[in-house]
Amino acid sequence: MSRGLALFLAGALLGGLAGGGVATVVGGPRDGLPAVGASAPPTIAPAPLPGVALSEDLVQVVEELSPSVVTVINRLPSGAEQSRGSGFVVDAERGYVITNSHVISNVTTNGVGASFDVIFEDGRKVAARLVGRDQETDVAVLEAGRQEVKPLVLGNSDEAPIGATVVAIGSALGEFRNSVTVGVLSGKGRRLPSQTTRDVFLEDLVQTDAAISPGNSGGPLIWAATRQVIGVNTLVIREEGSEGLGFAVSSNTVRQIADEIIQSGRVERGRIGIAYQPLTPRNAQALGLPASTSGALITDVVPGSAGAASGLRPGDVLVKVNEDPIDAEHPLATLMLRYRPGDRVSLTILRDGAEQRLELTLGRAT
Repeated sequence: MSRGLALFLAGALLGGLAGGGVATVVGGPRDGLPAVGASAPPTIAPAPLPGVALSEDLVQVVEELSPSVVTVINRLPSGAEQSRGSGFVVDAERGYVITNSHVISNVTTNGVGASFDVIFEDGRKVAARLVGRDQETDVAVLEAGRQEVKPLVLGNSDEAPIGATVVAIGSALGEFRNSVTVGVLSGKGRRLPSQTTRDVFLEDLVQTDAAISPGNSGGPLIWAATRQVIGVNTLVIREEGSEGLGFAVSSNTVRQIADEIIQSGRVERGRIGIAYQPLTPRNAQALGLPASTSGALITDVVPGSAGAASGLRPGDVLVKVNEDPIDAEHPLATLMLRYRPGDRVSLTILRDGAEQRLELTLGRAT
């Protein structure tokens, strides 16, 4: 980042690989994961607010919800542990556990761990399988079988007020199971560059001053007044002079992504069907455009793609998707995270120095 902020994923590496340090794992998306069961499970809908007072006893909140928070163990093919993180049960009947994508990533490759265990608050260890993950939003879902715990509810993160009391539960340092920290909701709608996916920003993050430690990744950030999860803890900023800068993927983002993963094993995003590179000042001037022009320079168009059908050509400069401008802080890859195959979008391009708008229906990756 321009201010030199140090961002760290909150997963904990173990053993000879890292000696308990902060995880800075890198992984890649995995396609083709199997769906869960023959029929799609119901979506994870936000629950109505129960109207609990903001002065709710935090001890009762933790006693009620902590049994559904788990430690996630990520193993190598040899069976040795490579990392630990946190997660929480959202469907006890099917045993669905939400965590971070980077928690289940292989720390040395672009893939995922070979196998996973989850450890409950009472010490029970259960083998879990990966349902799917979405690296771009840092969300993953595991399945651990039917569990006798109360599933946590994904609330509406938009409704949580700034200053609300929040509780983070997770496996601090990967060892201190179900550790609890308390703070306030410090901000909403934050965006930070992804630490695992190039040219993508994590959007709609919620910020908290509740202490987030290595190993807390994937654990819930709970709005104490409603006993609902409003975020999945994912990273912290560590810079000299900074304090209390923890971030969580908003529950509204998690709900949408987890639903898609549970139903199909992955998140499929709409494709324009182009190859491109960020427009540089030199390229802009070579095209007769002001050096300050921002956008994506199209270098190739895939035959038969949505982009080809719309009339896009190499040399076109894509400057907007719908009304969202493309620039260094809003790269095309980030803007496209919200779109699915079949979505209709409007593209604004510059061709021969003139602005044009093209309409197209997004396709699928081939």
